[in-house]
Formats: sequence, structure tokens, C-alpha cells
Amino acid sequence: MAILCLGFGLSVLGIFNYLTSRQATETARRETARGAAVLSGSLQNRTRVFRSVASQIASSPKVTYLAMTDAQTIKDQIEKGLVSQFGGTDAFVITDLNGSVVGEYGFTTPTSASADTGISNVIKSQRPWSGVVVRDGDMMIEASYPVFFDRFFKGTVTTYLRFGEQLAREISELSELKVMFAKDGVMTRGSLPGTGLRVGSLTEPWPLTIGKDEYVAQYRPLPGTDAGAHEGFVVLRSTAELMAPAKQFSLAFLSALGVVCLLALVGGTLFSQRIGRGLDDVVRAARMLQAGGWPDRFQVRRTDEIGLVQATFNDMTESMRRSQERLLAMLDVDPLTELDNHRHFKESLPTEAARTAAAGESLALLLLDIDNFSEYNREKGHAEGDRKLKEIAAVLREARPEFASVARYGGEEFAILLPGYSVQDAGVLYKLIAGSVKGVTLSGGCAELVSARGQTEGLIVAAQLALERAKQLGRHRLCEFGEVPGAGGDDPKQLYRYLHDGTYATVKALAAAVDAKDPYTHGHSDRVAGFASDLAAYVGADPTEVDLIHRCGTLHDVGKIGVPDAILQKPGRLDPDEVRTMQAHAVLGEFIVAKIPQLAELLPGVRHHHERFDGGGYPDGIGGYDIPRIARFLAVADTYDAMTSDRPYRRGMPPEVALEEIERGAGTQFDPDLALAFVQMMRARTSHVLT
Repeated sequence: MAILCLGFGLSVLGIFNYLTSRQATETARRETARGAAVLSGSLQNRTRVFRSVASQIASSPKVTYLAMTDAQTIKDQIEKGLVSQFGGTDAFVITDLNGSVVGEYGFTTPTSASADTGISNVIKSQRPWSGVVVRDGDMMIEASYPVFFDRFFKGTVTTYLRFGEQLAREISELSELKVMFAKDGVMTRGSLPGTGLRVGSLTEPWPLTIGKDEYVAQYRPLPGTDAGAHEGFVVLRSTAELMAPAKQFSLAFLSALGVVCLLALVGGTLFSQRIGRGLDDVVRAARMLQAGGWPDRFQVRRTDEIGLVQATFNDMTESMRRSQERLLAMLDVDPLTELDNHRHFKESLPTEAARTAAAGESLALLLLDIDNFSEYNREKGHAEGDRKLKEIAAVLREARPEFASVARYGGEEFAILLPGYSVQDAGVLYKLIAGSVKGVTLSGGCAELVSARGQTEGLIVAAQLALERAKQLGRHRLCEFGEVPGAGGDDPKQLYRYLHDGTYATVKALAAAVDAKDPYTHGHSDRVAGFASDLAAYVGADPTEVDLIHRCGTLHDVGKIGVPDAILQKPGRLDPDEVRTMQAHAVLGEFIVAKIPQLAELLPGVRHHHERFDGGGYPDGIGGYDIPRIARFLAVADTYDAMTSDRPYRRGMPPEVALEEIERGAGTQFDPDLALAFVQMMRARTSHVLT
């Protein structure tokens, strides 16, 4: 009987393994194909960002000037740091209008403009060109753009991004997939040592062995190329990882089969039935576990193999439960400081507000920000900066009162929620913490909500306004919400009443808080309000609309109060994630202003002042006259002030150069009528001053 059971079981196991292997193989193919599609989208986004950067480089006044100089001048500029102007690119070439190379960087062999597809096309058509090329043995994205001066063609600027090991590693880190680039059916460079291997199929996944490791591979053409160009990438998924669940299940099945056969040999039919009942319980529990549930622990009363299986299953289930609990805890904890993270803090705040409201207790929020922490990181290095963050987190854990919760709220910001505390109590705690932290200073902002009723947004905004006020007053101090100009009291419930009054003082107070976050744009909101309202008056708008545009201008960037200082004050170009965070300020600003019923007519301007006339702006990508009129006024004024204002990484443009940029953007970035009217207005002012 045992032999029959064994033979039958092995047959079932063989069939199961065959079916499981086929299913696992199909799963591997689907997962690999899905991964290839994800990576294709990632490369498309990377290519789109690269082309956008290349377009901005080509249109910059400095590059326009270089295209009209000689090779020695450009060589001198490269030695003085010109390469930093081409951030995000691996190489560049500048030619004059005849196609002669006047400057290049990043190649081991000189560039021949006539042999370069992109440069040749641009010289012939005077229109941008982009595509995939091969230079120095590497596949590259090439983006070539014409350079114009006073609308006359003066040369070309071409930038290149290598499809090399660095790009492959970056993509692998983001997607947890391995990737190799391929040209003419042969893999070139990538995140694995597979150079020289041939592509097995251009359409279907295929098995691939690299060294001792086996993978399922899928080929995809590069974005912007067709399948016939044979320029693409290969995404690889580990066969071992994909087949692991099937192997584990087969091993478990084989173990269970051994137990059944052994018990059948010893106990006969009756004993086998008894064993079967025990195994049925284990199978039902396993199915519940597979479905996402947690089965009850087995009460192990047997000392035979079934008891061993039940005990082992109990141990396995408990281990899985603990692992899941650790993973869930990681979702709520900042990995560096081991404090609550921003998400968990925002989720727990309404609950604590409701609890203190029901108990009739006060609720205070203390926000802390490390002063000039970006400079600290630059001077001492990010490793030392991380150590300082952990040191401050330890001080906060030691100093926090019972029932208080501490979170890392942002990059260098911490939040302490204090049930039963007043702002005066929070001030005492601030002094204790600030006196215990060495090597850096802390700015603080605090607010109190006596009866939150679940409306916690006011508490957060009030504490943020108080923190910004502390920075505005010189840092290394604590400000209460009541010290914010025009706040009208120290209870954030007053913030709602204060916002709802809809007065001009409200607009000015919020705009001042935003401008104080970035010293390089101090007064930006007032200047934009002035330029935009002057333009409205210049084109004949009625006084009511002029006043509306002025009020909206002072408030248009209020959403930046939710953008981290590290992004607002970054001395260089933002990376894609930082760009998305910055672009969110338009929607956040609309959310804040929407809480003020009397300011509802300002909402279109606050949300849409970064839309482009050609539909390429944000947040909604609308274009033309679908963009609200108020936003079209603000777009021109906002761009002009941004171009003429100094930033940490560049000097502001001269006014006339900025006006020329506005002219060039008429009909693409800006409403053409308003853009040209603005240029005429500003030049008329200049002419009047000179006379």
C-alpha cells in the first residue's frame, strides 16, 4: 500500500511540477514583458526630460553667444566651468552656421558635422532633431537644436546622453530590474556583464544565461526608434526568483507525500484516514493563508508526523505574521531617525485632535527646523548631516513628554504633537531641546488648537506660518502663531476666521510668509502683482479686473508654503522628483485659497498661472484661450520677474534680454497679445526714464 501511495504521489508530483513549471514560465514571461513596458516608459520619460534640458540649453543667451564665437573662446569657457551649464548631458558639440565645429566636450574622437546625422539635419532644416546615434562605440540619445540670434540662424548646439553602464545602473536601482542596451542584435553595455551576447528574439521573451545565473529576457526598441532600427534594450528577470514559489511548494508537497507514505506503511487504512483528516486541516489553513487571512493556531496534541506538521505550520505562520508586522512598521517609520514619518504623522493627527477635543484638552504642535542645514551638509558632508539628524532625533525622544508623538516631518524638519500642552508649555520644551542640541541651531514654530473638531489643517498651517516667522526674524528662536503679523490670536481656529475675512491684509500676510521662505525671491509676489496689474491697466481692463489681478498676484505662489526649503533654496537645477514637488504648489495654492469663500474668484489664477499657451504647462496642460484670462496676465509677469531676479546658481537677466525672451515666447508660452503688450509697456517705461 505504501508503495502504491508512493508511486501515485510521485506521479501526481511529476504532473504538478510540469504544470507548475509551465505556469511559472508563463508568469515569468508576463512579468518580464510588464517590466520591459515599465522600463520603456521610464526611458521615454528620461528621454523627454533630456530633450527638454537640451532645448533650454540651446535657447539660453550664453549658448547663443558661444555659437557666434571661435573655438579658442569656447575652450576657455570650458576651462572656466562651461560644462556645468550642460547639466544632465554626457557630451555636447557647438557648430557655426556653416557646420564647422567650434567647440565640443565629452568625446574621444573629433566630431565631423557632416557625418553627424542630427547636426546635418538641423543645418539643412534649421529645425530641432533628436534620435539615437552611435559615437565612440556607445549608443546615445542625440538632441540637436538650431541657435538663433535676432531670428537669424547662427549655428547648432547638440547634446548627447549615453546609453551606458551608469544609466543602466540608475534604471536598475529605480525599477529593481536588470537592463542591457543592444545594437544590431548584440548587447553592448548595461547593469550586468553580458557584453557581446546576442539578442534571442525581437518580439518574444527568451531564456538567457549569464555566468552561472539564468534569466528571462525581453527586448524592446528604444523610445523614438522603430523595430527595424535594431536599437533597443533588454530587461532581465532572474529565473530563480520567479520559480522560487513553485519550487518551495513542490518541496512542501514532497515532504507531505513522504509523511503520508510513512503513515500508510505503519498504520494502514484507518491510520491513513486519521492522517488524512489532520492534513485536511493543514491544507485548509494553508489556503486561508494563501488568500491573505491568518488561520488559528493548531492545538498540537499529537506526537506523530501530523503533530510535527501542525507545529511547523504554526511556527511558519507566526514567522510570516511577525515579518508582515515589521514591514507594516517600516511604512510608518523614517528609516534614518527611526521616528514616525510624515505619512504616519498626518494620519494620526486627526485621531489625536478628536480625542483631545472629546476630553476637553488643548492640543499644541511644535515644528522644528535645523537652521542652514544645507550649508552644514555642504561643509561637512551628507554622512555627517545624517549623523546630526540621528543625534537630534535621540534628543527629541529623550525630551518628549509622555503621550507626545515625535515625527520627522521633512528633510530637516521635525514635528512634536503635544496633547494637553499650551503654546507656553511648548516654548519651555523648545528651550530644553534647543539647549541640548550641539553644532547646529533650531528654529521653531508652535500653535495651539483648543478644540480641533477634526480640522487639523489649520493647526499645521499655523505652526508652519509661525516657523517661517521665526526664520524671517533671524532664526535660532521660537515664534508662536500669535506673533505672525495679522494672525489675530494664538489659536489656529482663528486662522480659519482670519482667512475667511477675505481682506487684502489676509492676502499680504500669506504672501509675506511664502516670500520669507526664500530670500532670493523676497518681494516676488508684490512685483508680480504690480507687473500683472499694470499690464491689465495698459490693455484697458476695467478697475475691478485690475484690482482682482493685483490681489491674485500677491497670492499666486501661496502654495509654496508646502514646498520644502531644501527645494526652494536649492543652488542648482531640480531633479525630476523635485520638479514634480515644486509643480504641486499650484494645486496646493488653490486648495489653501479655496478655504476662503471671499477669494473664490482668485482660484483660476492661482491654479493656472504656470499653464502655457501651447498646452505644455502644468498642472492641467490646457492651452490657448482655455487658460483663464487672469492666469494669462500672471504668466507673463511671473516669468519676467523670475528671469530678471538673481538666483543662487545664476544672475538675473538684463531687462531687455528678458523682454526679448518674452517676445520669443509669444504664442507658444504666452498669450501673444498680452506678451507683446507687456514688452511695449516695459520698453515705454524705459524710454520714459531715459528721457
